[in-house]
Amino acid sequence: MSVKNILEKRRSVRHYDPSYKISSEILTSLVESASKSPNGNNIQSTRYLIIDEPDLRNLLLPIAFNQQQVIEASTLIVMLGDYQAFDKENIIKIHEEGFQAGYFDESLRDYLANAAINYYENKSKEDLKLELTRDVSLASMSLILLANEAGFETITMSGYDSKKLKDILNISERYLDVMLIAIGKGTKAGHKTVRHNVNKVMYRNQII
Repeated sequence: MSVKNILEKRRSVRHYDPSYKISSEILTSLVESASKSPNGNNIQSTRYLIIDEPDLRNLLLPIAFNQQQVIEASTLIVMLGDYQAFDKENIIKIHEEGFQAGYFDESLRDYLANAAINYYENKSKEDLKLELTRDVSLASMSLILLANEAGFETITMSGYDSKKLKDILNISERYLDVMLIAIGKGTKAGHKTVRHNVNKVMYRNQII
């Protein structure tokens, strides 16, 4: 199925078969492919926290406003951004690995690494939060498309208490939680939605 067809058919599904399990191999494959998503300066800040402990899922249910997909979907993933990805050491290491793999020479390695370090160096916490949100969102969309291509249904969730979620899962301030993604076998199709005509959302050269 083409990406266009997946987007045309995709629905946010809220009802899942709780007995259906996605294998660890398939889930790993989906995340591995999603990790190839575009990201700023290739710092690879996205982290995928898989929640498969039933007791943890039950604890998360009330703080996600009792959305049943939290406990019924095969997989629940907390999509996180890692602030440590901005550290100089991480940036140098990633570009050294690219050099060792033969993707560029020493000159380009140093140029890319220094450009990335200088780019993030004076950014505020809010600026870095935006960078993480952007990168994690790109990876999240890739993961959804890959899961849909593999025959699963999905839904993204921003409706949860961030502080309580981080407390329950012992997520430190090193990480920014961006969204939850549920993946599984749907038992009830998501409803269709109306989208704006393209002429209402697309502009050229200026926007009014």
